[in-house]
Amino acid sequence: VTQSLYKYVNKKLNLPKAIRVIYVVGLDSFNRYKGLRSLRKPQGGIAVIYRPGEDQRLVTSKTIRNDPNVFYVSANEEHIKISTTELDDISSTLIRQKLKRNEACEHLTYPSVLDYLKTIPLKDQ
Repeated sequence: VTQSLYKYVNKKLNLPKAIRVIYVVGLDSFNRYKGLRSLRKPQGGIAVIYRPGEDQRLVTSKTIRNDPNVFYVSANEEHIKISTTELDDISSTLIRQKLKRNEACEHLTYPSVLDYLKTIPLKDQ
C-alpha cells in the first residue's frame, strides 16, 4: 500500500523532489509484524510510536537506531508533554470511537489529523 501511495502521490504532484511516505505504527505492531521492516526503503520509512509495556529492545537496537528510515518516538522524549497514564489510552481506534460519539479528542492528536478523519464517512472508519 505504501509503495502504491508513493507512486500515486509523486506521479500526481510531479514535484522536483519526491515526497516520502512514512508509515506510522505502534511499537506493539512493529515488534509483532516482521513484514513492516520491509517498509524501510529510501522513498519511505516507518515512524514507530512508543506503547507502554512493549519491549523496546528491537527498535532501540544499534541496527534500527542507525537506519535513516526508522523514526522512533519514545516516551522519554523531552518534547512529549503527556503522562504515561494518558499514553496507555491513546490509539487510532480510540480516536475514531471518540469522533463517532462526538467526544473531544483534540488532546489526543494533531488538529490536521482530526480534520482529515472528519472527512472520512463514519461507516468507513
